[in-house]
Amino acid sequence: MAATQNDFASDFLENYLKFGLASMPKSDVDALVMALLDRHGYGGSGPMASLSNQTVSERLRTPVAKIKRLRYDAALKFGGRVEDQAKGRLLAALAVATLEPQDEKICLIVEDALAKNWLQGQLKAHQQIFDHSFNTEIVKVSAAGLFAVLETLFDKEQLQAFQKGYEAAKKIQDTAQRVQNFKALARKFAQGAAAAAGGGVVTVVKAHLGIS
Repeated sequence: MAATQNDFASDFLENYLKFGLASMPKSDVDALVMALLDRHGYGGSGPMASLSNQTVSERLRTPVAKIKRLRYDAALKFGGRVEDQAKGRLLAALAVATLEPQDEKICLIVEDALAKNWLQGQLKAHQQIFDHSFNTEIVKVSAAGLFAVLETLFDKEQLQAFQKGYEAAKKIQDTAQRVQNFKALARKFAQGAAAAAGGGVVTVVKAHLGIS
């Protein structure tokens, strides 16, 4: 725990003093602290990146809306390359995605505003229709549409294996087994695609999935 506290303090001072003492606006200080809590945690909690906004809200006694805003600001200002952050967070969401029981749609729960906005932008750019009419944190998209986007972003060999597994999984009659198989496939793809991308992408995926 001491090492984590030292890392937190060291990272904080490195960023806070970058442009001189007292030069960082309070809003940026708050975003920096949020970024470091997600990266290191506090009080033995471990990194908080894998925790939901609601859980973090309860632990930090801060409204959920403020946690969401701070996490968005933290990702933009202190998360490194925005594209790496977005790709990593998309893969982390895909790793816990599920299938719709009736349609050939993939359902992603994306709490993270940066990842959700980026994914929706990618889907629009590729003329793919998505639905989030019932819950702004749930994005439903056709499997074909999502695969079309993923093909432009990640390792094609990893994606081909995912698609092949998906085609086999959707033929399973038992709904629970079909969903379970898909979840295992999606997580394997997310980890493999992140490893192939390397750098900031794999760091983000590990943090959000709680992988050391």
